[in-house]
This record gives sequence, structure tokens and C-alpha cells, in this order.
Amino acid sequence: MKSARRDLHRALVLEAAERVFAREGYDGTRMQDVANEAGLALATVYGTIPSKEEIFSAIHERRGRALLAKAAEAANGATSTMEALVRGVDAYVAFLAEHPDYLRIHLKESQPWALDPRFTCAEQRRQWREGLELTVMVFRAGIHDGSVREGDPELFARLMIASHQVFLAHWVEGGMKEPQPALLARMREFVTRSFAR
Repeated sequence: MKSARRDLHRALVLEAAERVFAREGYDGTRMQDVANEAGLALATVYGTIPSKEEIFSAIHERRGRALLAKAAEAANGATSTMEALVRGVDAYVAFLAEHPDYLRIHLKESQPWALDPRFTCAEQRRQWREGLELTVMVFRAGIHDGSVREGDPELFARLMIASHQVFLAHWVEGGMKEPQPALLARMREFVTRSFAR
């Protein structure tokens, strides 16, 4: 019973904190804000996850790991590296569209996604590094198999990551009114035009 209550409190804290961080940013969020949003006593929040940084890290661990897994899974079964890249973009955008607060958290940090950002927690840095390495590996394979044009695979990966940030920030600033399929089509077209042989 105690374990079930702890799990429920943890889920409530993380869901509430994701909404608050999305609205207020990391620096603007207080533990009391999270408690209020979750409908829990402040002592319960501290007893569940004892610091704002740990809550922030737990959100990134939960969402970020799921995002990386979705992108990797989407690339499986592709007939070319270029198709794997496009499928990865589709999965990435679909996940962030399904979790708009998580997307807003990233955008509120105002970090350049492609330039080794100064992240708030170590989990973000680990995931960023893994995502970059995975993207570089895919570009390297595409250059090797001829579906991606010649060039520096790390530069291509960073350019693609930067373009994701620009497209998604523009979409959020527009109130997310553009239908997701239209956003995806524009992003796919950019990736294909920029990197396909």
C-alpha cells in the first residue's frame, strides 16, 4: 500500500512538474508551485522527490528515454539510410507533439540544441550526447551507402538537430495551429533537400 501510494505521488509530482516547468522554465519554478499543481502538500512532494533538480532530471529520464527509443524504433525496417532519417524525424516530431509540455521545457531553456548546450541536469546531457552520436552514425552510414551526399556526418547531424529546434520553435510560437502532418511534411522536405544524394 505504501509503495503504491509512493508511486502515485511520484507520477502526480512528475506530471505536475512537467506542466509547471513548461510554463515557468526551470529557474522560475518553485517546489511550492509543483505541490500546488499536483494538489499535494509541499512535504509530500519533498518526501517523494527531494529537490527541483531531481524532479527535472526524472522528467528528462522518463520522456527523453522514451523519445530516443521511439526515434530508434522508427528507423528499423527502413530500406535506406535516408528513409531511416526521415522516419526518425517523423517519430521525433510525433512524440514531441504528443508531449507539448516536454517540448516547451526544451524550448524555454533557450539552448542551441546543436552546440553542446549547457544543460540543467546530467540526464539531459547524456541523452543529448546519445542522440547526437546516433544521428552521426546514421549520417555516416548514409554517406557510405550513397543515400546521403558527401560531407561531414557530425556537421550534418548538428545541422539537422538545429533545424528541428527552429521548425518546432516556430510551430509552438504559432500556437501549434499548423496540422502536424503539414509540419512533418515541411521537415521531411528540408531533410531530404539538405542531405539526400
